[in-house]
Amino acid sequence: MKIIFFLLLAANILLIALQVYQPAMQARNNNSNTHAVNSEKIILLPAEVSCIEWGNFSLPEIESAETALQALDLNRPYRVTSATPLTQYRVHTDPFEDQQAADREITKFRNSGISSFRIMEQGIWFNSISFGEFADALSAQELQKKLNLQDITGTIISKYITEQKKFLIFETDTSNNIALQPLIEQFPDSKLTQTTCERL
Repeated sequence: MKIIFFLLLAANILLIALQVYQPAMQARNNNSNTHAVNSEKIILLPAEVSCIEWGNFSLPEIESAETALQALDLNRPYRVTSATPLTQYRVHTDPFEDQQAADREITKFRNSGISSFRIMEQGIWFNSISFGEFADALSAQELQKKLNLQDITGTIISKYITEQKKFLIFETDTSNNIALQPLIEQFPDSKLTQTTCERL
């Protein structure tokens, strides 16, 4: 009788252990299957993509440049971002009292054989006369010396910085580069550069 009791007890313990173990194994298998499926779904995209950089443009130019880009209908994402600011040096006079005073001074310059100048029409140097703008200070100083030799003294060299923008056109290839070439004809001071950019 005792033997039968212990046999039944052992059978019950074995049955309980089996009931606990089997769901745990099923859960483990389900998790591993889920991980396997998810690992197939996860695709690591590269951090950088091929892109074309088009620039640089001053703030007044950026709207017309964007209109020209959109007209090409490339169906490629793009972004406008900051470019390296443009630093220039301008050789000019002090501002004159009014336009008439500036015109009288221009007549003197013409009589001295100087024909390359323009009147500034806005900003703090409004009604001053500009003789040229240069990318480096040395070139501006050379012009100032030439003006001094022609008895045009008291000119000023002003350094000014112009904010610039550029376009980053994403997911591009050689055919897109060719399609963008008409932009250079419309904006001859700009350039297209094939490069890589951070993904949008």
